[in-house]
Amino acid sequence: MEESFRTEELLFRIKKIGLNLAALMELNLKNESITGVQVYFLVYILRHHPQGTYLTELCREIGVSKPTLSALIKKMREKGYLYFLADPDDVRKKKVLPTAKLIAEGDKFMEKADQMESEICSALDRKEQTQLWDLEQKLINQLARMEHEENNQKNRQEVYLQ
Repeated sequence: MEESFRTEELLFRIKKIGLNLAALMELNLKNESITGVQVYFLVYILRHHPQGTYLTELCREIGVSKPTLSALIKKMREKGYLYFLADPDDVRKKKVLPTAKLIAEGDKFMEKADQMESEICSALDRKEQTQLWDLEQKLINQLARMEHEENNQKNRQEVYLQ
């Protein structure tokens, strides 16, 4: 059976999932002093970069702009969850690291995130989760190609105008 749908509806559904996920994080992960989205970001740091990482690497992995991520990290620094360590070889590079406060509260954050993720993904069986992963990866790769092509085109236009 072939179902027809409009591309616009598909893209809006993807956006709606993202918005619903953010709302669910607020409900399930919100702490008295930080938002659910902030908690989930800290969980990401603890899971993937407990020894720290750099802003550029986080931007690439998470898919947000440097200004957006910088603002988030600034808030987490002000609340005592993250700190910077300057690179002795390049003063412009700063490593983002979890503080003792984050490490102390991290297990609680990760437990809540694990529960939320498990409940969300329980709607799909293992095969469907794998299929969704593969489809999402295709879309991410296509978006990256489109961004790369757009950047190349802008660079060519700039060179032409000079």
